[in-house]
Amino acid sequence: MIEFVQEKYPEATMMARRDYAHVTKTKVVEPPYWFRDTNTDKAYHGIAGGLGWPQRLSEKANSRPGYAVVVGIRKIEGQDPEEARIDVLEELEEESGSEGLLIKACVEMRQRWGYGVHESILPVFHGDHRPFELVVADFNTRIAENSDDDKDAFVVSPPDDYDNPKAFDIYMGRLRSVLAEKSKRLFLDDGDKIRNRIKTFMRDDPAIMSLGGLIHTLLLRQPWLEQTTPSVWQMPEIE
Repeated sequence: MIEFVQEKYPEATMMARRDYAHVTKTKVVEPPYWFRDTNTDKAYHGIAGGLGWPQRLSEKANSRPGYAVVVGIRKIEGQDPEEARIDVLEELEEESGSEGLLIKACVEMRQRWGYGVHESILPVFHGDHRPFELVVADFNTRIAENSDDDKDAFVVSPPDDYDNPKAFDIYMGRLRSVLAEKSKRLFLDDGDKIRNRIKTFMRDDPAIMSLGGLIHTLLLRQPWLEQTTPSVWQMPEIE
């Protein structure tokens, strides 16, 4: 279970951090809240997800199952949040090749990792939003029939550089970089499936595109940090 945790005086803490950032000319600061896994007591700056749709190729042996992954940006005492390590928390493969079952599995997975606890936790899964728009729309229509609003809709958002013709090379290069011993930031302790698929190395593998695109996007955007440009910080509403 994921729980929301904050500093005792969050507004004062955030003001002090912004003042310090202004003096040191720092563009981002750590917000005065984080998330804790009550099962392991591990703390996270943020939790995010990636999605790779199944591929059906003419040669059945080369077809690849769909893949989804949830990662956590670890909060470790004394560690610079800009250099935070990223852990694979859970991954799954959809062997049936059904896009609908893959979406259903993703929805169940996001519930296990704190969806709804805070607006920043798994609002989207990063992946290609185009090939199965109708499948996603149909799924969300069925959700809307049992809900008063669309807050539980399943949203797929493209990772950065997804339209780049060399996206796979960019993502594979990013994975190699964060897995390299000297610059290691990504830990696959709970990622046996992605570990095997990286070793197998099939070009345009949805698993590599999923995790690689997610990590690439997270490191570029650093969504777990707050920009220092706004003059007023407001505590996000917690339902």
